[in-house]
Amino acid sequence: EYIERMPEGQESIYFLTGRSRDALKGSPHLEALAARGMEVLLLSEPVDELWADMAAPYRDKSFVNAAKGTVELPVADATEGEAPADSPDEEAWKPLLEILQGALDEHVKAVRFSTRLTQSPACLVGDTGDMTPQLEQMMRAMGQEVPPLKRILELNPDHPVIRQLKVLHEADGADPRLAEYAVLLHGHATLAEGGVPADPSAFAQHVADLMRRDLAVPGA
Repeated sequence: EYIERMPEGQESIYFLTGRSRDALKGSPHLEALAARGMEVLLLSEPVDELWADMAAPYRDKSFVNAAKGTVELPVADATEGEAPADSPDEEAWKPLLEILQGALDEHVKAVRFSTRLTQSPACLVGDTGDMTPQLEQMMRAMGQEVPPLKRILELNPDHPVIRQLKVLHEADGADPRLAEYAVLLHGHATLAEGGVPADPSAFAQHVADLMRRDLAVPGA
């Protein structure tokens, strides 16, 4: 039934694993796929973490985790809410991406632009062969030693937050707020997929500091 409903140009069966169906329905990983009318299987049972990445193709359609690797979207006319077809000038953005990467080097392996996002500013994805955060937690719960996996922070260059970061960087490439916003973006992406920031208290403090600055009354 999934294959019969595939829009023209879709070549893969997309799925997403997680703790609950409700959390998966709100995942930012679905945005660009949903904008093109492409369905995603929401797999919320623990056993799904074990079989889904190893599933054999069905009727010549491979299973693809929507939260891993890169999502190759079929060429189609833009629909409401979909990211524009024009790619950003990566050379112009490179200095900012490098600053964000440096601020998050302990937590992510790369910072890059996303083809998944149409509404959210950022999301976290894994490389194709990486285990999911849920599987990593399951293995640790069973007493297995699993080294922490660094994921990839993907950014939506058309989101107002990301565009404003570029403006901030162009005004002053050494502005310490760039590193602070990198931490906030990483925490936001972690929460958006149902995770918990590595240091919740530090993340909460960053949020409080941001609120304090933005709510400060000049001259008070």
